[in-house]
Amino acid sequence: MKLDVPGRPGDGAAPVGLAARRRRSSRGVVAVEFALLFPAFFLIFYAIITYGLIMAAQQTLTLAAAEGARAAVRYPSNPSSVADSVNQRISAACTAASAPLAWLKNLGGLGAAAGCGTSASAPGVNVASDVCAYASTLTCVTVTVNYNYGGHPLIPNLLGGLLSLPTPARLTGTAVMQIDPAYLL
Repeated sequence: MKLDVPGRPGDGAAPVGLAARRRRSSRGVVAVEFALLFPAFFLIFYAIITYGLIMAAQQTLTLAAAEGARAAVRYPSNPSSVADSVNQRISAACTAASAPLAWLKNLGGLGAAAGCGTSASAPGVNVASDVCAYASTLTCVTVTVNYNYGGHPLIPNLLGGLLSLPTPARLTGTAVMQIDPAYLL
């Protein structure tokens, strides 16, 4: 009768000392593999977070512009003239567009001005009204919200900018509402 004892010569099992040495030597291999793969996994994780926040900010800017344009269509209270009606609509659009931007205002990319501008390229909320290009009898109110992402990124660049992902310099949301002049008063 033959006893099956591990590590016994002739039965195909490795001696106990050799198995222990193999486990100890593989510890260094695991550390080297981790050191090689960690930067790639971290860069993928960083890209997911960065582009996710960019998409969230873009969605917020688009929502803010749409809310401002919707507010411009609402009837103002007791306008004294067509110009007063347009000014009240612009003011309402500015107020409504500024509300959804609370989480982006603290980051500085919307500009220092608390009010609205009229330049479509300036950071922040910009509201302008003019005759519509496609119909000279209609007034178009354009609400544009810009965020200076290049100067105020939501997530800082890796290694002080040495390793960075391609990101937009500016995020923009725009909405246009047309108003029939017959309804301005």
